[in-house]
This record gives sequence, structure tokens and C-alpha cells, in this order.
Amino acid sequence: MKKRHLLAFAFFATICPVSAQEENLPGLVDKALAAMKAAEWEQARALNAEAIERFGGDNALETHGPQFGVLWFRKGVSELKLGKFEEAMKSFETSYKDFPNAGEVDGGGNIFNKMALLKWGEAAMGAGDYALAITQWKKFLEERNRARDNYPQGAFHISMAISHYRLGQIPEGNEHLQIAINNKSVFPTPNAAIVSGFQALVEAGIAAKNEAVILDLIAKNRGELILPPYQMHRFSKLFMKLAGDAIAAQMPQTALTLYQMVPATQVAINDLRSQIQAMGNSPQIVDRATRLDKATLEAELAALESEQNGGKTSEMIKLAAVAYLYETHKNVLGAYAAYLQLEQYHNKAEKREDNLYHLVRTSSLLGKVAITQKYGEILLNTFPESPHKPDVLRLMLSALFFEGNYEAAIEIAADIINNNKAEDGTPEHDLALFVLAGSYFYTGQYDLADPLLNQHVEKYPKSMFAPSAAYFQASNAGRLQFWAKAGRLLDGFLARSAEDANPALIPLALYDRANAHYSEDQPKEALEKIGRIIKEFPDSPVTDQAYNLRGNVHQGEGDLKKAETAYLKALELAEARGNNGVAGEALYYLITLLGDQPEGEDPSARLSEAVPYADKYWKQYAENSPYRAQVAVAQIRALDSVGRGDEGLEKLREVISTMAKSQEAAGLEAAINSYTEVYLAKHTPDELKEHYYNFPGISSQDRAARALLRIAVIGVFEQVAADSEDENKKRSANAMIQVLFQNLKTDFDLKDLSNYILVKLGDYLRANTSAPREAIPYYDEALSRQDQSHRFAALLGRADVYGSSDQEADQSRALEDLERIFADSQNKGEREGALFRIIEILMDKGQYEKAAARANEYLNREKGKTLGFSKYAPEVGLLLARSFEERGKIDDAIAMYVKVWSAHMGYIKVSAPAIKAWMQLTHRRNKTSNKPGVPSDRQGAYEGGHKYLELTGRSKDRFNPEELALWKEVQALVQQYVADPNVKSMEELAKEKAAAKR
Repeated sequence: MKKRHLLAFAFFATICPVSAQEENLPGLVDKALAAMKAAEWEQARALNAEAIERFGGDNALETHGPQFGVLWFRKGVSELKLGKFEEAMKSFETSYKDFPNAGEVDGGGNIFNKMALLKWGEAAMGAGDYALAITQWKKFLEERNRARDNYPQGAFHISMAISHYRLGQIPEGNEHLQIAINNKSVFPTPNAAIVSGFQALVEAGIAAKNEAVILDLIAKNRGELILPPYQMHRFSKLFMKLAGDAIAAQMPQTALTLYQMVPATQVAINDLRSQIQAMGNSPQIVDRATRLDKATLEAELAALESEQNGGKTSEMIKLAAVAYLYETHKNVLGAYAAYLQLEQYHNKAEKREDNLYHLVRTSSLLGKVAITQKYGEILLNTFPESPHKPDVLRLMLSALFFEGNYEAAIEIAADIINNNKAEDGTPEHDLALFVLAGSYFYTGQYDLADPLLNQHVEKYPKSMFAPSAAYFQASNAGRLQFWAKAGRLLDGFLARSAEDANPALIPLALYDRANAHYSEDQPKEALEKIGRIIKEFPDSPVTDQAYNLRGNVHQGEGDLKKAETAYLKALELAEARGNNGVAGEALYYLITLLGDQPEGEDPSARLSEAVPYADKYWKQYAENSPYRAQVAVAQIRALDSVGRGDEGLEKLREVISTMAKSQEAAGLEAAINSYTEVYLAKHTPDELKEHYYNFPGISSQDRAARALLRIAVIGVFEQVAADSEDENKKRSANAMIQVLFQNLKTDFDLKDLSNYILVKLGDYLRANTSAPREAIPYYDEALSRQDQSHRFAALLGRADVYGSSDQEADQSRALEDLERIFADSQNKGEREGALFRIIEILMDKGQYEKAAARANEYLNREKGKTLGFSKYAPEVGLLLARSFEERGKIDDAIAMYVKVWSAHMGYIKVSAPAIKAWMQLTHRRNKTSNKPGVPSDRQGAYEGGHKYLELTGRSKDRFNPEELALWKEVQALVQQYVADPNVKSMEELAKEKAAAKR
């Protein structure tokens, strides 16, 4: 290497070729260095960058030697000071890698080559790349010149400690922090740096939920960590924050220890006075690693004395600050504890009124009803004119609500609203309305909650409760099985949630939306919402339920492998959380799924695998589980497959007897039906009747269960009547059915019957008696309950009764029920039946335009709409044709009638009226035709009818009386038309055709 490479920048001018630009390099270097000494970092960075840009180039090392790396180093220092960490890392990297020294540096070369590693690490730390920082610092220690490359060891070890802590490497961080503490006076290490390292340790320990590492280091170094009171008070707020974080992480011992490290105000004052007195007339002195400034100490003393003289003791300040910090960090529990201590031990404080208010407020948020009530009354009695009075009254009510004391909340809120104790539009009315609606929602009184939630959402869009009310409104609609409405409301809630919703409500809303999608047979959309819950809210309280719902969706799609994976994940997560309800639900789904194998496979192949799940359910999760009946039913085949069938039947009988004690026991109906199926394998229907009338464990007081058993017997005899070819057996079974239904009607009050039985009885009275309106009370009773089961079947039955009436009011009620079913039922058959009846009733009401629109909707004749309905397509087509006829659209009617009778010719009930109407309209239109082979209307009407009779008459012997009567009407019309002299009979046409051929 040339000698000039070893020269310092001060000699650039003497060894570089003379030119205008190179003469400026030393000047730039000097200016940049001066700017750095003046801490003018932006200018220093610009000057160093200019020197590098102008005089660097691709061959800077060859041109200037390694000392050019000093410019890169200084540029990096400037960038580091400016917080431009990424740029600084690049500069230090360039100085280190691109400008290495050939040997030992002695007055020249890149004197900062190894120091660049140190600074590179500092820049990496600033950029948050702690792993890189540690790597570069270790490399610096290995490569540095121990005689020349001096560095601040205290700050270095603190930085090392913090970086390790940030990476969760607590033992490594402790090693470096301990070195800094042990050599605090030798290095020296400033107190502020020690505190920074300790802060990083506490944060790392909290993140790792490792309280021991924090307490251990404090125990070993308490003497060094606890500074003299005159210094320690400067860090009081920091230590109180750390204590607050520790409480939030449920580390009370750490929090208590940190609180103990904060000196009382009076102690700090006394120590400050002592230090100031000891300084005498000296403005500044150095105490080991600490520089004491008398003016600073005097200012701190004055501030503390002022606070104390203002009636704020150290403990009061500390507690108030702690409470503030807790709330700032969403730690309501910590704030509550501080406010409680303020009231209990410092009730003479000048801000006692505010302290009491905050105590009431935070206790209300935590649901501590007794505390809220107690201190709310103290505040109101002690400060009767307090401006907090309205808020306290509201909080005392909301405390009942958030504690879950909904019955009391309903009583108070209803009194406030109904007795005009809160004016409409006031905050008090806002709260009372929300609490009343929310309490109804949480107690399952969804019908009562619905109008109140709608009212709150409309009246109080800016309320603090608005997001929760909006969610309740949407979720409540789903609980009422208004799926379309629920979906619309939930979509709106989620669209707004990013701005104004409680984040905790978002996963709940996503789950409700997924459930609505699932109920409306929208599996793709349901899976998308479930995926969001799992990805974005893995720790939400509904994530395990979301996995179960995912399994339901996959199972519904026939993907049993994915369904099983989802159920197993739900079980794993629920068990980890101790969520027994969801775990039991997952086990039930697994037991059911293992018997639901794909077509073509042996359905019993995996039944035995369900047995361990069933055993686990009964051992760990059956107590208070709502799935007892379902599991008892689902496990029957599995237990039977391993020779434990009698045990399964006994368990099912035990469950039925237990559930019989509850009026609204969910699943009792399914359990009885399953038991019936198994029992009948070895017994006759008559034996079943006798067994069910005297079922073991079910007493005369268990009226709901007894009624269900009666219905099960009726179902068996209905099956006998349907399947038996023996007319005597059919008559006997039907007679038994009639008797059993009559007994049900007379032996049980409506309140005794489950929804299923109410609907079953209503359907029987509607379809099999001469007084169908007697079914209405049974449907109404089922629809009046909070229990949503069989709701749509009840609506359909009631709508059928009202829809058969010729009264306008009845027909309107029928349409209302049917529209509800069509909009919200998850059962395609129910929706299809509802839409068909809507069309029929609209026709009966003479609303032909509306009827046509709904008929087109059914037949998928509207662009973009595909319902996939077909069951009533012939009837709907006939109604659509009639609507054209009634509206005077004769050509459209004729065309539609043709479509109906030609497409459904064998369906006499529809095709016969269709061709008859077509014949009549065509005959009445009476258009003539001059086209060869195209008959006139009247000739065509006759010919079409004749061909219809010819094609369908071959099956005439199999017609039922109704079909035969309709067919004969067409036959009579054909005979009438052929009598017209202007109409040629088929015989005449045949003769003309034969003559034409000759």
C-alpha cells in the first residue's frame, strides 16, 4: 500500500493531485467535524455525504486509502444521532467492510474501522434489530484494538442487556445487567442507564409471565437498584407504570415490590434538603458517577414541598398516579384498587368527591355491584349537589347490568322508563333503555329485547352504548332466527366496527354472521367469517366455538375429513381453556360424524372410534351439559358396534328420565324418538304404548315428557297406518291415532306441551278436523315462547289456517308469517312452501301483479335470481298464467298455459285446468289463420284438447276421482267445440288429408 494511505485527512491537500475539487475535500472534512462537535447533526450528515459523493466513487479505497472510511463512520454517527438507523447501519457497514486497514493503525488509516462495529450495533438496536445488534457487538469485542478502541462499558452492557431482553433472552440479559450493576462505579454506569436496563427486564419478565426472574434480580441487587430518595423520586412514575403492568399481568408480588421502591414524598424532601445542605456554597459537585447540581435539587425540593402543602401526600400522589396509569393502560382493576385505598386511608383528601366518583365508576366497570352501591350512596349523601350525581345514578344501574344481575337491572330500568323517571333523549334514558334491552337479551327474552334494541339504535346513535346496542340488535335478530335481517345488521356492524366498535365485539359479530350464513346455506361465506375469527382473533372467547361451526359447515358439504379436523381442534382449544360446554359440544359432533361416512363406504367402519369420545363425554363433560340427550342418542350405534348396546339403551332411558324433570329440556324429543326406534326393534307398537304410558322414572308431574311420549306413540301408529297393506290394521291404527290425539288435547294444558307437541297437535287439528282454526292457539303458544325450536313449522301451520280464510285481515296475517319464513328459514322446503302459499294468497286477494312477480321469482324468471325451487313449479306456472289472464294479458296467458300443460301433461291436477283455460281463451280470441298447416284459434283449441285427451286418456283408469272430474271437464269442452259448424272434427280432417293424398 502506498504511504499516503496511512496519512490522516489533514494531509489530503499535500498528497492529492492539485485540482479545484480535491482542494475542497479537507475543507469539507473540517466543516463536517466542526458541525459534529457543535451537535449540528443534520449539517454534519450533509457535509459528510457531500464529501463521500464528490470524492468517493468506485475506487475510493485505492484513491484515498482506508482513512476514507472515517467519512463513512462520521456520516453514520450523524445519522445515528438523527435517528436514521437504517441509513446509519449502511454507513457503518461500509466503513467496516469497504475500508479495512492493512495492518495496525498508527496515526493514519481508518482509525474507526472496528468502532464501526460498535456503532453498527447501536444503529441496529435503534432500528429494533436486536439480534444483529448483539452480533455486531460481539464481533467488536473480538476484533477491537484493546489499547485504542475504548468504549463506554456501562452503556455497552446496558444496551446488551436491553437487546437480549427484547429478544426474550432473559438469562443473557441478566448477565449483562448484572455486570453493569456490579461495576456501576468503575465503568461508571449512570443511574438512568441502570433503570433503563431494569425496566427492560421487568417488561421481558411480564411478557414471558415469569415473575421469578424479576423478583430474583431485585432480591440480589436491591441495594443498587434503590437509589437515595433524592434521586429515586425522579423515577417514581416509571416504577409505578411498571407496577401497573405487573398487576395487569397478574404479578402482584412484583407490583408490590416496585411500589415499595418508590420513596414517600416526605422522605424524598428530607433527603433533598440534606443533600443541598451538604453541598454548602458549591453549585455543583460530583458524587461518584453522579453530578449534583444544586439549582436542580432546589427546584425539585420546591416542587415536592408545593405538592405536599397543597394537601397531596406522597401516598395520595402515588395512588392517584397509579390509578391514572392503570386506566391509561386499560387496567381498570389496578385503578379500582388505587381509588379504593384512597377512600379507605385518605378520605380527607381535597379531591375526595372525585376519588369517590372514580371508585364508583371503576367498580361499576368491574361489575362489583356491592362496592358500586355502597360508595355511590356515600358520595350522594356526602356531596348531595355533586355534578357527578347523574353519572353515579347511571353507574349504579349499569353495575347491576355488568355484574349480570339482570333481574334487578330489568326491574330498575323498566321503572325508570315506564314511570317517566328519565326524560326521553337524556343520558339517563339512554342508559336505562340500553340496560333494559341488554338484560332481556342476556336472559333469552329475545322478543322483548327486539323492539327496545331497535329503539335504542335509532334514538341514540352517538351513545357510548351504541356499538354494544348495535351488536345486540344484530345478534338478537339471529336468536329470533330472522337470518336475513341478522345478516344485514351484522354486515353493517362489521363495516363500522373498525372505527367505533368495542374490539371485543368484533369476533362475536363475526361468529354470529358465520352462523347466519350457515343457516342460510351459504357455506363459502360462513367459512370466510370463521377464517377471520381464527386468524385475526385467535384468543377470542368464541374461537373454539368457531372451530365447531367450521366442522358443521364442512360436514354439511360432505367433507368429513375437514369436519373431523375442525372438531378435534375445537376440542383441543376448549379443553385448554377449560370451556367444558364447547368441549362437550365438540365430542357430540365427533360421535355423530364417525357414523356419517361417505357414500360407498361402510357406515359402521368407524363407529367403534366414537366409543372413546362417548366415554370421555360422560366421564368429564356430561354434568350440566346441554348435549346429554344428543350424545345419548348419537352413541347408540357406536356402543352397539362394540357389544355395549344394552348399556347405550340404559343410558338413553336414564337421560330421558332425568330430562323429564325440566319443562324445556332441549333434546328430549330426539332422545325419545331414538329410544322408540331401538325399542321397536324387539317390541310391538302396543307394547311400546304400554311402556311409554308407564315409563320408568317419569312421574305424573313430568307433563312435558309424558306428552312427548304420547306423541312418540302417535308417530309409531301413523307409520303403521301408512305402511300396512291390511285395511283392518290401517283402520285400527287410525282409530288409535284419533284417540291419542284427543287424549293429548284433553289431558294436557297448552303450557304443559313442548313446541314440538304444540305444532304436532296444531297440524293434526288443521289437516284432519273440520275446525282447522282450533289449531291457532297451539301455534300461537309455540310462537310466544323464547324457545325458538319449531318456530317456522308453527308459522307455516298458522299461515295455512289464516291463508285459507276469505277475510282480508286473516290473509294479511298469513302473508306476514309466510314472508318471515321465506326470509329467515334455513330449511329450503319451508322457504319453498312459504313462497308458493304467498303466490296463492296474493292471487286469492286479487293482487295479480304482485302474485306474478313472486311467481317469476319462484320460477327463476328474474335475472340474477336462482332459488332452485321446483316442487311446486307446475302449480306456480298455472298461477302465473292465471295472473296474465286476470290482468287481460291474453296472449301471455295463452303462451303460459301452453307451457304448463305441455310440460306437465301427466300431472292431471295441473295440466287439465291449464289446457281447459288455454282452450277457452284461444276459442274466445278467435283469430283466423291463412297460413297452411296453422289452424285458426277455434279449430286449434279443439285439436289441442282432442290430442290432450288422446294422450292422457290412456291412463284414465288410474285417475283418482278429482283427476277424473278435471279430465272430463276438458272432454266436455272438446265435445262442445267440435259441435261448432266452423270447426272440423278429427275424422273430417283425416278424410280431407286422405283425399289430398289421392
